[in-house]
Amino acid sequence: MDALVRRMLTMHAVAFARRESVDMDVMNRLGHASLMFLVLGVVQAMAASPNDEQTLIQIENRLSEAFRTGDVETVARIEDEGYTLTNSRALVSHRADDIAELKARDPRYDEFRTHDMKVRLYGDTAIVIGIVSLKGTPGGKPFDADMRFTDTFVRRDGEWRIVPAQVTKLEK
Repeated sequence: MDALVRRMLTMHAVAFARRESVDMDVMNRLGHASLMFLVLGVVQAMAASPNDEQTLIQIENRLSEAFRTGDVETVARIEDEGYTLTNSRALVSHRADDIAELKARDPRYDEFRTHDMKVRLYGDTAIVIGIVSLKGTPGGKPFDADMRFTDTFVRRDGEWRIVPAQVTKLEK
């Protein structure tokens, strides 16, 4: 695999050098540097704890329960201060917006359930994709929706925190 990657990088570098009249020594160094970054990325991804995947799924479930019950402290602890959500209408909201909604209990959720989750680990960064099923009442009007979500987490000081998130409404 290592040799194949090196050969592909070298072939692309040679083609570029011929087109652009770039010094081959410079291109070889760039190829070796690219390979080094690729290997470092794989090693870092492999360094994640085997428990991280389960921990992230548990965090997603705790976050869902916190939204369902109005638990401001849990949401504030899991959402990073710079957290943003791009919602299904392409509007961006922030951690402060989530906290305000929870304090007002509007919307009120009868169901806020995450399921069908998959976790991808990249060292101290992780991406969780899945589905969230929602039932509730915002402003007195009932709703029932399933959303596909993508949540990105970073580990800071040993704790996973959600940074950006995005949801897309699924057709029922």
